[in-house]
Amino acid sequence: MAIRKLPEYLINRLKAGEIVERPASILKELIENSLDAWATKVIIDIHDGGKSLISIEDNGSWIELSDMDLLFERYATSKIYGEQDLFNLSSYGFRWEALASIAEVSKTTIISKTAYSEIGTKVTKLWIDPIIKHQPVGFAHGTLVTIQDLFYNVPARLKFLKSSQTEFFYCYNYIVDIALMHADKTFIFKKNDKIVFDLEPRDSLMERIMDIYKKDWSKHIKEINHQSEELSLYGIIGNAQLLFWSTENIKIYVNKRPVQDKVIRKALMDAYYRQIAPSEYPLAILMIEAKPSFVDVNVHPRKLEVKFADSRKVYDMIYSNVKNALWEQRISTISQQFSKMEISWNINPEASSMFGTQNFGNTVQANVTQATMFSPSEQEQWQNQEIGEYKVVGQLWNSYIILESADALYYIDQHALAERVLFEKIRKSFKTTDKPTSEILLQPIIIEVAVIPNLDEKLNEINTLGFDVSMIRENKIVIYAVPQIFSLYKIDMEKVFNTILYLEIITFDYILDNIFATHACKVSIKAGDRLSLPEMTNLVKDWFAGVPWLFVCQHGRPFFIKTEKKDIDKFFDR
Repeated sequence: MAIRKLPEYLINRLKAGEIVERPASILKELIENSLDAWATKVIIDIHDGGKSLISIEDNGSWIELSDMDLLFERYATSKIYGEQDLFNLSSYGFRWEALASIAEVSKTTIISKTAYSEIGTKVTKLWIDPIIKHQPVGFAHGTLVTIQDLFYNVPARLKFLKSSQTEFFYCYNYIVDIALMHADKTFIFKKNDKIVFDLEPRDSLMERIMDIYKKDWSKHIKEINHQSEELSLYGIIGNAQLLFWSTENIKIYVNKRPVQDKVIRKALMDAYYRQIAPSEYPLAILMIEAKPSFVDVNVHPRKLEVKFADSRKVYDMIYSNVKNALWEQRISTISQQFSKMEISWNINPEASSMFGTQNFGNTVQANVTQATMFSPSEQEQWQNQEIGEYKVVGQLWNSYIILESADALYYIDQHALAERVLFEKIRKSFKTTDKPTSEILLQPIIIEVAVIPNLDEKLNEINTLGFDVSMIRENKIVIYAVPQIFSLYKIDMEKVFNTILYLEIITFDYILDNIFATHACKVSIKAGDRLSLPEMTNLVKDWFAGVPWLFVCQHGRPFFIKTEKKDIDKFFDR
């Protein structure tokens, strides 16, 4: 078979696929160009999800008339002058270089006007037409780029675009990203000429977040800030009361670029370990600034991934700062003036021997706080200093155990505590090996799973953990073998797989934790179970002896509150 050189126009169209994946990728390239040109206001309008029209207008620095002929030339840039510049990029990239790719698969028009010109200049590019027509037009200072009929000349690519609403969703997410990264800029976003949002410049990330997200989230948000010579971190994280079923509210930015970084994502989720349930995700917006020499932003064609000179340093910075912020957030609930809540005492007459013969039928006011979480050493110190000597005095509504210390009462959710104690016992008794042993199923199991883009890769990853799984349809898989541990517990395979397929990194320990957590929840003491005093006492002893991260069940739900004796005394004028 003869080897031949492809014509230039076909080469360019093939290269276009590296940058132009969908309308959102065009938005990314063009808005980054606007910001590189020092624009302070960007107006975006998309029609039909960006498939029929994308319009980006900015008030940034203009394009000189003498440069207009170079706009659609590949590798023509105003940002790179020499090889050394590649190692110290401070801009988003090659100014206008993406236009060469975009113009290969769309009808592209650019209007620009310099501040000292009386009239603007319009240029157009249509597919392989080498002629660029200059037209004088009336236009305000700045630049307007219009992209029409995306992939009109590449039907094979056009059919892979999703519905208009889905493509709009991708565009919307990117606009949110860029608006968060540049809170000091104005962004007006329109869908079919109707304004989706009009964001004015803000002085802080928190103000911009409140413009975009629900304002009542602010009470669940904690700011984080860290500065060092090579790395800095600023952002916000949500507490365990602000959770979601997907990762869409986890946003990571490196040098003002949205990225998908497994190291940063893992550090974040590790910091939330035991505070939120598996398959739940927090709100987290992390802005990382790194010296250009510390990070390589050119390891991915669309710059969605980065490579750090020292990934461990990045992991440690994210993990420690997020964990400390969560710690401070919980500690503050102890030191602040506690909000009052009513506790109705309604003790079972049969339990009067535990409490004496007083009448507890009245309602009293008590100051209550949720206790915080501690590391193992801090846990032991807290137990000795905070509780000290204690005794179990009884049970409320057959659901809550009451502890008495010298200066406080503690209320414990018996089911949450019991399942956490059992969970820890199961984990300690089970020793994992380097490679899980498989067990072939007598009857293969077919289950439905969510349709995700990288399902094949995920299944290959799962098959290294003792499974034998194959995809038989876009949304169906067949399971031929599972790790032997699965035979010991009743497992909802569909639920397990639809949980782990969304994980960034799938580990056998994570799967085990899900199995053990579910089993512990099913067989543990329930709310409503009446317990004897020895049963309650032994459960509390097991708690102090065997449960790290003292105050949450394995799902991350807190089970422990405290009432100060001094607050109770106030109600009796003591």
